[in-house]
Amino acid sequence: MLKQTGHSLSTCHTVGTNGACGASFSQDQKTFSSSTKEAATVLDRLLARTRNWLATAFEVRKERRVLADLTPEQREDVGLTKEQVHQESSRAYWDLPTDRVE
Repeated sequence: MLKQTGHSLSTCHTVGTNGACGASFSQDQKTFSSSTKEAATVLDRLLARTRNWLATAFEVRKERRVLADLTPEQREDVGLTKEQVHQESSRAYWDLPTDRVE
């Protein structure tokens, strides 16, 4: 049986990462809790960025549909040709303008 400075592993219920019987259990728990909080924070940021990207993508999609429905007079007012409007309105929803992406 393995022995550890006066303790046998069979009588020790909480062996820490440093091998001491119960000595670093609370330290291990704090490390686990800290890394769990960090992972949750990273996940929260990732989810927030995804939500923002999706909201922007749907907003741009809506704007492109409105652009496609402009009358020739409205296109002329904003200074766009029929080809420019067609090119912009036919872009995919995930093809976002660089100034709109965070």
